Amino acid sequence: MRARKEAVGVVRTLREAGHVAYFAGGCVRDELLGQHPTDFDVATDATPDRLRTLFRRTHAVGAAFGVMLVHQNGVSIEVATFRAEGPYTDKRRPDAIRFASADEDARRRDFTINALFLDPVAEPGEDQHARLGVLVEGRVIDLVGGVSDLRAGIIRAVGDADARLSEDHLRALRAVRFASRFGFAIDPSTAEAVRRHARELQGISRERIGEELKRMLGHPNRAAAARALTALGLDEPALRTP
Repeated sequence: MRARKEAVGVVRTLREAGHVAYFAGGCVRDELLGQHPTDFDVATDATPDRLRTLFRRTHAVGAAFGVMLVHQNGVSIEVATFRAEGPYTDKRRPDAIRFASADEDARRRDFTINALFLDPVAEPGEDQHARLGVLVEGRVIDLVGGVSDLRAGIIRAVGDADARLSEDHLRALRAVRFASRFGFAIDPSTAEAVRRHARELQGISRERIGEELKRMLGHPNRAAAARALTALGLDEPALRTP
């Protein structure tokens, strides 16, 4: 796949320059589920300024948060610097970030299945294919138990579920969207935290809520999403009129 090939090239360039670089997030999750991602994100210890020196064509899409687009042979790869985040006063974006390690970056993410890294230029570990049940090119770096949750079909918040939901209340809807999309169950402690935070959706913009609803209700598993919205007390705050 062309996008994957170009993303591997970005990782190789960063490695040859002395940096740590991995595939990150949804593309890793989807490959481990045997799906074929169309977009590949890279996470690295290289800063945005460093990326500008290493790649000829870059575009800042969130330089304040360490996020750049690298354009390679007609493909755009999102490259983000590993980061840790401060409080989310607006319940959408952190007030401040600091560049950090891969471990800290994984632990600031929403759900364990979205917090996996993949080193696409390394050989798999000896037990990797047995653990995953699928052939993946590269070595998986799992710092939060995401592989076991993928295999068990569980949506689980990274670390403290209340803390993750307090940072961005839209994550309650994201939990439902991922669970219905993949046919997964929501971990009981995460589900209870979603119920506790359901009313706080009222502070989220209707545009952001609408985008999540559009994505989950436009999926073939929309009935499961609708049932989960009701069971978790998200239906009224998500569907209310302004």
